[in-house]
Amino acid sequence: MDYNLIIVALITSFTTLVSIYLRDLLFPKLRKQSLTINKSNSYIELDKICANIRDTLKSKAVYIAYFHNGGHFITGICMDKYTVVAEDYDSGISSYKKNYKDTLVNNFPYLFHNLLVRNRHYIDNINTHKFQDRCYKEDLERRNIQSAYTFLIKDPIKGSPIGFISLEYDKSCGFNKDDEKYIWKRENTIANLLSTEK
Repeated sequence: MDYNLIIVALITSFTTLVSIYLRDLLFPKLRKQSLTINKSNSYIELDKICANIRDTLKSKAVYIAYFHNGGHFITGICMDKYTVVAEDYDSGISSYKKNYKDTLVNNFPYLFHNLLVRNRHYIDNINTHKFQDRCYKEDLERRNIQSAYTFLIKDPIKGSPIGFISLEYDKSCGFNKDDEKYIWKRENTIANLLSTEK
């Protein structure tokens, strides 16, 4: 009988059990991540909100995105990303959910800086707007969008940014700025839906 194999098997078994215990203890959310009825209902409600806003404010497209971490750079710095979780769009525009999944925030640094500083970012006309985000301009041009309006969504309790909602138009100055309050009235509802427990 080879005692070395038995000892290796016992050490491997013990290490595996300890690793699983520590993973569950240190990262409890990893254990609980699953699609639930509440979460799927939240996604449906977010899509309905997008459709309602698009119909009411006559936009070409509306989408809602959620901020999240997505790994680390080699230096150990967290990657800040967003993923579109709800949308409603007119014909001729491809799905935002399909195109904006795990997208780095630093692709559009000025857009997200303005969101964090001012809670909003306006582009009334892509032809006359002085773009600092060339990537963002090319992104809008590719979809034939002439004006875009983005609003920060904050956690209603903590006040921290959790996502954003964006309205896009195929004409200049598509958004009536008096309608901004229509968006803000829905901020808490959107935030609560984005924060639905897993």
